[in-house]
Amino acid sequence: MRTVKRLLSYMKYFKWQFGIGIALLLFSTVTDLGAPIIAQRIIDDVITPAAANGVAFGDTLMQLIVIYAVLMLSTAVFRYLSQIIRMKAANGSVKIIRDQVYEKVQKLPVEYFDNLPAGKVVARITNDTESLRQQFYVNAIGQILMNVMYVIGTFIAIMLFNQILGLILLVLIPIMYFWSKFYTKFAGVYNRRERDLNSDINAKFNESIQGMSIIQAFEQEEKMDEEFSKINDEWYDVMKKYVILDASSQFTVADFLRRITLLILMVYFSTQYINGTLGISVGMLYLFSDYITRLYEPIKGTIQQMTFVQQAIAAGDRVFELMDQASEENATEKLTVTNGRVKFSNVGFGYTEEKKVLKQIHFTAEPGQTVALVGHTGSGKSSIMNLLFRFYDPQEGIIEIDGQNTKLYSRQSVREQMGIVLQDPFLFTGTILSNITLDNPNISRETALKALRDVGGEDMLSKFEKGLDEPVVEKGSTLSSGQRQLISFARALAFNPKILILDEATSSIDTETEDIIQHAMDVLKEGRTTFIIAHRLSTIQHANQILVLDQGEIVEEGDHMTLLAHDGAYAEMYQMQKKGQKMGA
Repeated sequence: MRTVKRLLSYMKYFKWQFGIGIALLLFSTVTDLGAPIIAQRIIDDVITPAAANGVAFGDTLMQLIVIYAVLMLSTAVFRYLSQIIRMKAANGSVKIIRDQVYEKVQKLPVEYFDNLPAGKVVARITNDTESLRQQFYVNAIGQILMNVMYVIGTFIAIMLFNQILGLILLVLIPIMYFWSKFYTKFAGVYNRRERDLNSDINAKFNESIQGMSIIQAFEQEEKMDEEFSKINDEWYDVMKKYVILDASSQFTVADFLRRITLLILMVYFSTQYINGTLGISVGMLYLFSDYITRLYEPIKGTIQQMTFVQQAIAAGDRVFELMDQASEENATEKLTVTNGRVKFSNVGFGYTEEKKVLKQIHFTAEPGQTVALVGHTGSGKSSIMNLLFRFYDPQEGIIEIDGQNTKLYSRQSVREQMGIVLQDPFLFTGTILSNITLDNPNISRETALKALRDVGGEDMLSKFEKGLDEPVVEKGSTLSSGQRQLISFARALAFNPKILILDEATSSIDTETEDIIQHAMDVLKEGRTTFIIAHRLSTIQHANQILVLDQGEIVEEGDHMTLLAHDGAYAEMYQMQKKGQKMGA
């Protein structure tokens, strides 16, 4: 019920539309239930007397037919208008939910995405919210309300004509209640599992598409097929159980109720006939038969709608689970950086409580210095950068920028002072210009163009017919790695950060482009505190500080010549790389 109440709370944004839509449903119910009364009058007041007396029907018949037609037309118009208004309100409600979910996603800590595949997040924003729109706000609310109105209206109409029959038919209500309790218990389990498996399927599709080149290159198609089939088979088994339950609710129970109702009607009127007390006309018999059919249909419809309600609840649980995730804790005070002095003081950190990946990290990067981080895979280089960007916060120690503890300031203001160039830069769908400026209104077209030229992108730009307005597809897959890197460098330069992070920014490009970027790096580093995550030691020989990491600890530090003279871990790595380059040549 908590999920249902939360879903209903979004109706407050469109309460007038929902209210008008429900009112129109009520009008359609009244006009529809009035039709059998007109039919009864046609039979009893016009057709039967005319047949008995052998006279013409007269004008009364035409008048009643016109009234009947008006009632049917009114019912259709009211339902049509109600559907349009409720659909608009439903779309608006889901739009608000999607906006809130997407806004929430932007505020979730990076560790959340480390543990949840992208396909599952996408499924909650798209598939689950669409399920809420169609199955809850459109189908469930409208149809259940209409069915309830029909059941109440039909009972009232029957009671007006025959109170005893109306009271007898009340037996349907407890039957329907107990069945709905039974159905809800099992349907909820199946629906939640189906939604989870559907997310797993989306995640597997997303993973396969993203890694298709690797899958095909290493001939992993059969293995991926097996993994997908395992998830798909489980989905099929769950849905098979659900279909059996759903079919029983929609047909078996519904038909049982209909037959019980008709049996009650026949027994009741047969008993009156045998006792000689039957005082019912043909038209009245038609009236009761019509109302009982109309009573049965909304009961059947309500049971059917339980399917949609359960699916919507399952989808709502998943959406609200995402929305209820803890956001990044964020202070309101903004960090102001003038120099860019960075200090790590005895920093300890672990992605889990059981295992620390950084231990007692202590160093200072003075303004304008270049600090290189080297070490084998898993030594902690990237973790230091994650802490500097406040993607995570250390469990021990303090990180300071210009003497200010970064943990006391808003994450956004900390990140505003930094620029990053990744080994595999990410480009967004748009243009070269939008990928440099990221649509920041403070960065003009002229600034972006100058930044691209400064990093050596003039020749690259001349190859594009539309220049800065050249379209870029997702991830920039139509561009070379060197072109993507140049755009990424131009982005960092255009934002003019105080602190620059380079994640081996020249490792995936050719030698010619590396020379261009290496020159641009010297310009970009001027006056900025720069951190370089280095794999090729030849690119960091001019760094002011080189920190050698091993298993989360700084085991050596100094400049290039000092570390070579020390003849320790750095010297060993340098000699191994130098030897490898000679063998490769």
